[in-house]
Amino acid sequence: MRAMRKISKTIAAALGLSTALAACGGAPAGDPAQRIEAYLQARVKGEVERMIALSCAAWEPNARLEATSIRGRSPSLDALACRTDATEGNTAFVACSGKIITNYDGERREFDLAERQFKAIQEGGEWRMCGYRAT
Repeated sequence: MRAMRKISKTIAAALGLSTALAACGGAPAGDPAQRIEAYLQARVKGEVERMIALSCAAWEPNARLEATSIRGRSPSLDALACRTDATEGNTAFVACSGKIITNYDGERREFDLAERQFKAIQEGGEWRMCGYRAT
């Protein structure tokens, strides 16, 4: 009887500890697909600092380049929808549909978002944009 109580207390303590650890760390905040959507929305709005905040440290210079690459071209998003396609460890691959549309000197260009997957990694407890993978 005494041994059973000791086992019950040990199990209860282990469950409490695992719950506390899960609450403190574990999975990063947010959905990778939502983070990529936010990155794309910031891109067409020209919000460089927001793009950087949504990027991994290694991607920061690229975020700056992407922000300036469509500046002055009246960018917009058409039918944006993203979903997490695969997760491998601390990396997630996000597939998006829709287009980035730009207009410059009367020329309209469309960039199909489905042509590549977005790579998100866990950094600082959050999912962050960190590159592409060709589809």
